Amino acid sequence: MTSYASEEDFLKDQIQSNNLAIKFIKEKLDDICSDFQEDHISTKDKIMNIYLQGIEALEEDSELKKERIKALDNFS
Repeated sequence: MTSYASEEDFLKDQIQSNNLAIKFIKEKLDDICSDFQEDHISTKDKIMNIYLQGIEALEEDSELKKERIKALDNFS
């Protein structure tokens, strides 16, 4: 298990992890766009929506972590 010197270091690491996950998901999203041709039962749309929701959740999480870092900076 990783130990962090401060909460801020932990939060920064989590933001970096979120960014890597977002990059990975976007690459997979591109693959889905090219893998599915015509799709009359909306499978492609369903998969894409889940991926997009995941990206959105990670972006929101990163924003919350950035706000927490700012709060920590203001507190010290």
